Amino acid sequence: PTPSPNQCVYVVKPGDTLYSIARRFGTTVSAIAQANNITNVNQIFVGQKLVIPDCIPGTPPPPPTKCFVYVVKPGDTLFSLALRFNTTVSEIALRNHIVNPNLIFVGQKLTICPKGVAPPPPPPGTCIPYVVKPGDTLYSIALRYGTTVQAIALANNIVNPNLIFAGQKLCIPQ
Repeated sequence: PTPSPNQCVYVVKPGDTLYSIARRFGTTVSAIAQANNITNVNQIFVGQKLVIPDCIPGTPPPPPTKCFVYVVKPGDTLFSLALRFNTTVSEIALRNHIVNPNLIFVGQKLTICPKGVAPPPPPPGTCIPYVVKPGDTLYSIALRYGTTVQAIALANNIVNPNLIFAGQKLCIPQ
């Protein structure tokens, strides 16, 4: 295969799969299969040369160190994105208000924050500070302030909306 300027050539090594190669280069199995006219994605060979699309020749890019917007490509799933960007399916779903994590679509824009990366704080004046009281739930707080559990969870980087505690400081988005 002959790569274009935004492609790389990768030589398949023992133990490689299209999935592992796609993860290494930040692309998808279907993109590699399409670029190389591969009809059976489970069949590659040691020594085979593969064109890797959307690749800058050299080493694969380092993992992101801040939140970013990702545009869903064919073959992407929340699970594959979570693995690729060192986060979780629930974190991506929560941050992007996705009710069904099995339902994303090509072209959809997702905000992704790798583990250990704090999301950008909300702009000043867009939230009301609130200290959680004993017996509070995100649902009861959301009802009180006319917002949603998801909006509060997103604004406060809460992965599990059922786990809040008395004394916790929250930003209630407006």
